[in-house]
Amino acid sequence: MDKQSVAVIDPASKTMPASESATSLPAERVYGPVYRAVLLTLILLTAAFAYIDRVIVQTLAEPIKQEFGLSDFQLGLLGGLSFAILYSSLGLPIARLAERKDRVTIISVSIGIFSIMSALCGFATSFWQLFAARVGVGIGEAGVQAPSASLIGDHFPPHRRGFALTIMRLGAPVGSVIGSVAAASIAAEYGWRTALMAVGVPGLLVALLFRLLLTDPPRGMSDPAAQRAEAAKPPPMMAVFRLLLTRPAFLHMLIGLALASMGLYAGGAFTTPFFMRVHSLTLAEAGGYLAFLSGIAATAGMSLGGFGIDFIARRGERWYALLPFWGLALSLPLYLFGYIAPDPRVSLVCLTIAGIFLFFHSVPTLVAFQNMVAANMRTTAAFVFFFVSTLIGVGFGPPIIGLVSDLYTGYAMDGAGLTARCAADATAAGCAAASAWGVRASLLTSLSLYAWAAVHYWIAARAIARDAMAA
Repeated sequence: MDKQSVAVIDPASKTMPASESATSLPAERVYGPVYRAVLLTLILLTAAFAYIDRVIVQTLAEPIKQEFGLSDFQLGLLGGLSFAILYSSLGLPIARLAERKDRVTIISVSIGIFSIMSALCGFATSFWQLFAARVGVGIGEAGVQAPSASLIGDHFPPHRRGFALTIMRLGAPVGSVIGSVAAASIAAEYGWRTALMAVGVPGLLVALLFRLLLTDPPRGMSDPAAQRAEAAKPPPMMAVFRLLLTRPAFLHMLIGLALASMGLYAGGAFTTPFFMRVHSLTLAEAGGYLAFLSGIAATAGMSLGGFGIDFIARRGERWYALLPFWGLALSLPLYLFGYIAPDPRVSLVCLTIAGIFLFFHSVPTLVAFQNMVAANMRTTAAFVFFFVSTLIGVGFGPPIIGLVSDLYTGYAMDGAGLTARCAADATAAGCAAASAWGVRASLLTSLSLYAWAAVHYWIAARAIARDAMAA
């Protein structure tokens, strides 16, 4: 395909040969393999640094909790809702802006904002200052994911988007591993504040490279010729929502995504506390466990689900929903055993394999949303994906499970007559055991979200099959 290119954009020059019309040729004939490799690399790095900024607070949850005297509910707010508030509310206007304006500029500025705000988290001297800085991180990240997915849609045809979007989504495990290991190592040596400052600064270099090396392509570049003329002018926002919300398959996949994301991010927020409280690991050990779990599970799960969906969807579009269904169903017993296993190594293995199956839902859902709309609607469709997974998943998952953990812990303390003693001294005998029981019980409760999500993906698969038969 690329050997037949008649025109290749040089990433350094950012110019397009005058002999060809960009809107009349597919992306693979305008943007060569080197350029598209640079594009995917920078999008991967952008997603990785975004996830580093997310996972670092989860990794450092225990020392932050001890310094500020926080509850698990407050930890959930720091790891979830503080980030998701403005990420979600600003995501839509930025997505609509990206339908019309230069997406490369929007993304590069956004990277700079969330990198600076992440570093400022290290200067917080109270819960509310840290909360405000995390809100700033969310402001920056609001302009990254949806425009990046839209850029990919214009550089790769439908049958290659699973591969390309998988590369973008692999930023999550890359960032999780780097964030977990770096945060735990730096915090163990220099404290959690230094760890927060250290991981925020390198993102500024990525922002600069993104702006200097990439250019914004015409909308619809990789779509059939009949659709390219329609891609120049985005339709009204409500027209996009009406198109999506009138499709039962979309609605059920959206609900399934919301429920799966709640369980995923709630589990991620309390994995380090789980291993520290239940299995008595140190911060460095628990951070290493989180890095291994998130790195292996997300990388393998997204790769198998993302690369595989391009192949398996040839058997029918219903597999965009069936693959997530089977992943969720198979993860349930493994998560159950992982949380109740007495040995931390056995727990780690079970949770890692369960996570691989769980991540089958991510890329197929995003690809399905991109394929359901025209080129001039893709940024908005991507926004819907990231809005739901972030506001519902990140924003509400960790705080709700944190609140449930507090309730379970309080119940255990009341039953043992420890409430007054633990309120005065959290390190008193019996308090640690109650806290460990609370976090374990809350994580077991969160598994109901995966079962519920699987039901909706199954219904979505049936709806897709009906739509195919009607067509």
